[in-house]
Amino acid sequence: DKLDRTTLLPAVVCCGAVPALFSVFIPSSKAGFFWFLLGRVCTGIAVGGSYPVIYSFCGDLFPASQRTFVSACVGAATNIGAATGGLLGGVLGPWLGWRLPYCLMAVPALACAALVKLTLKDPRGGKPVEDDEDEEPDNAGSLAWAGGREFSKRTANPLSDLDFSKFSTIFACQTNVMVFCQSLPGCIPLSIVVTYLADYLATEQGLSVGAATGVTAVFGLACLGCAFAGSGYGASLYARDKSMFCRFISVTTLCAIVPFVVLINAPASMISTETGSPRLFTLLLAMGGGINAVAGPNIKAVLMNVNSAEVRGTVFSAFTLTDDLGKGLGPTLVFVLIAICGRRAAFTLGFCFWGISSAVLFMMGQTLPRDARAMTNSGSAGGGFGRKDRDV
Repeated sequence: DKLDRTTLLPAVVCCGAVPALFSVFIPSSKAGFFWFLLGRVCTGIAVGGSYPVIYSFCGDLFPASQRTFVSACVGAATNIGAATGGLLGGVLGPWLGWRLPYCLMAVPALACAALVKLTLKDPRGGKPVEDDEDEEPDNAGSLAWAGGREFSKRTANPLSDLDFSKFSTIFACQTNVMVFCQSLPGCIPLSIVVTYLADYLATEQGLSVGAATGVTAVFGLACLGCAFAGSGYGASLYARDKSMFCRFISVTTLCAIVPFVVLINAPASMISTETGSPRLFTLLLAMGGGINAVAGPNIKAVLMNVNSAEVRGTVFSAFTLTDDLGKGLGPTLVFVLIAICGRRAAFTLGFCFWGISSAVLFMMGQTLPRDARAMTNSGSAGGGFGRKDRDV
């Protein structure tokens, strides 16, 4: 919200890539573990810090009609990158040692950071400005990328305004509150898929380890397809009827519970063959669970559409925090439930948290039309919640 994002994003990426590049020098000792842990902390800072910058940037580069699809593209690229990195690490690690894959993965990250710095310009004008400045950005291309919108460098706030008051501002938007509230319970089922599902399918449902991993891979591919399909339909529905849009993402989230509850509770004979391979029914269930991914890009587009350019970075930092909190608390909560009622019941209850998220998204249908209308009435995509009085 304060700095030139074409400088900030490469800096955040380098925060994680540079320590990874030097992983080759980590010694095999107790001190080496400390440096390895410090490098992982830097990677976490880079990953967590990049999302608010990326979505804030996309919110200014693209008009509202394109933001849902752009969100889906960013999410897809993130998932493909994570899958590719994991695959290369698994292949190269046993062959070249655990250090070298970190170094190799740092090279494309640094290259992309350099490309961002050299080829992109911040639509806000590229630097913080004082209140008395009123000059237009000299980058005509940024206006075209932004869908023909006109905006002033005043959308970049002076660093003197850097404080925590923006958090109270973004909570004044009820749609923001709804999105944050659904995020935590909505991430708990995903944490079960990532942490427990493959092991459960292998130990309880008779699948081989490779087949169980393949089922989760099918789920991931289904998520990509549903994210793109859902973003396209969600964008058109958002333009026509925002209340119906909320019902759409609410119902798709709720429907995702059914395939996983069946996958967890069905007899092993329905899930796996005698040789440990998955049955067609199992793969269809995994594909059906991918419908949960419809909500993701649509929710991110909502946050871009109901918040001004001045606070989008803050909004997405708060959203990332609640998102990661759900992913982090999910395995712990499920572990407690397992101790109380066993794995099958614990996983069933865990997936039912999507029902809470669905209910909140349904209620968002009462707030989104009003907040979107307030954004429209402000006169530009840089208006709305978080907009300074001088810009109204």
